[in-house]
Amino acid sequence: MKNLITTVVACLLAVSLISGPALAGEKDDSQNVRELMQQIQQMRLEMETQRGLYEKRLKEMQARIEALEGKTPKAAAPADSEAELQKEIAKQQPAASKTAQDEKSSLASAVQKLNPDISLIIDAFYYRDDSAEGINHIFNNMGGFGHGGGDDHGHGHGGFDQGFNLREVELWLSAAVDPYLKGYATLAFSNENASVEEAVVETLSLPWGFKLKGGKFFSNFSRINEQHPHAWNFTDRPMVYELTFGDHGLNELGVQASWLAPLDQQLLFGLEALQGDNENMFNYIGGDNLPNEDGPRLWVGWVKWSPNLADRHAMQIGVFGARGVDQEQHDENSDGTNDHYFDGHSIFYGLDFVYKFISGRPYGHGNVTLEGSYLRRRIDLTLTQHDLEPDLVGADQISNQDGYYLQGIYGFAPRWRGGLRWEQVGLVNDVQTPEDLSEYDPSWRLSGMIDFAPSEFSRFRLQTAYGGYQLNDGSEENAWQVFLQMIISLGSHGAHDF
Repeated sequence: MKNLITTVVACLLAVSLISGPALAGEKDDSQNVRELMQQIQQMRLEMETQRGLYEKRLKEMQARIEALEGKTPKAAAPADSEAELQKEIAKQQPAASKTAQDEKSSLASAVQKLNPDISLIIDAFYYRDDSAEGINHIFNNMGGFGHGGGDDHGHGHGGFDQGFNLREVELWLSAAVDPYLKGYATLAFSNENASVEEAVVETLSLPWGFKLKGGKFFSNFSRINEQHPHAWNFTDRPMVYELTFGDHGLNELGVQASWLAPLDQQLLFGLEALQGDNENMFNYIGGDNLPNEDGPRLWVGWVKWSPNLADRHAMQIGVFGARGVDQEQHDENSDGTNDHYFDGHSIFYGLDFVYKFISGRPYGHGNVTLEGSYLRRRIDLTLTQHDLEPDLVGADQISNQDGYYLQGIYGFAPRWRGGLRWEQVGLVNDVQTPEDLSEYDPSWRLSGMIDFAPSEFSRFRLQTAYGGYQLNDGSEENAWQVFLQMIISLGSHGAHDF
């Protein structure tokens, strides 16, 4: 091979010496020599590459012969050896030599990177209850948890209509922006409105276990809050979360920073700075009658720990807390005009856990999931203006409530699951107003469900519940609830968190 290269170089030199005078009128000798040397260098690179390919093929053939003769174990030939060599040739080529095929391939690759994952989820159910004025009325008048006098954004609690309900049609899109960022968005459509549930950009490659995300998202402080409704194991949200944060949970604009500790067990720390615009706990009104507060108005922190357990067992334990601005306005004489205003802060804190056992049997048969959470809140406000009783200005209004839920899910047959959920709210339940102190008994509810998933793209669920609810006027009401739910997924949806 070396002799061949030497011969070719000699021939090219001879040709250049002979043709040099003839070209003198067009180019000078130094330019001819430079062009000739470039051609020689290009040819040498190509011939050296071909020689490398030739030697690799010889070695592969030798390996196969030896394997057939039983001398050595057969080694798998690298399938992409020739492709790698061709890439090396392309690297040596000047940029101007890129072919049209290369450009077409690059364009196709770029288009593919822009192609997002898309799915559409339909969440609908049939609902009945036997309460006198409906479960919505009960939840909006629950003792101690009754809807505060804030900007409720048109939401109530537990918004179920007797009969057919379309909770939402959820359009989900996700794609990698580049090696450094990922974006996803969730658009929710119902009979009444359309909204942006999530619109998030998050980092993919920060060092030392750090991660940042920003946009609108469900706060990750607890498992149940960060899940979309179609991912719940029961049709409705546990009462303590529904009464504390409303129908949409803690879903805010803001940023989040998290850090995964470099340990052999998962230990994740998170801090969120959020705008603070929740209809129940972190109301913001501002304006002529209340102070204007710049965002972020809500800070949330959490820690999640997952110990190393035996095979098929997994657990996550979390603790959390938050503090934010809270403002209320009330119409005491019901004349349609707000007449007194409160300004202050709210806090909540608590813990949650989830345990899973994966049986390894087909379609979830034998799987077990146990889950629970405890949450306590405190709303601490000061009366800043009272048009009817100005002497009360400066008095405090303090509200303390708590609640918990425990639930278990068991896969009793392939594709079939059953579950029970027990919950209480208001074990601590008192409201100190400028006029008096009110204390309320706890409320409770027991729910049972059974569901069937023909495939990973559909689920059908029957759920029933019975509860005893303490109302603001001191009375108690008992009610049955029945749900018949259908969840359908069109397209590939990203996996949910643990």
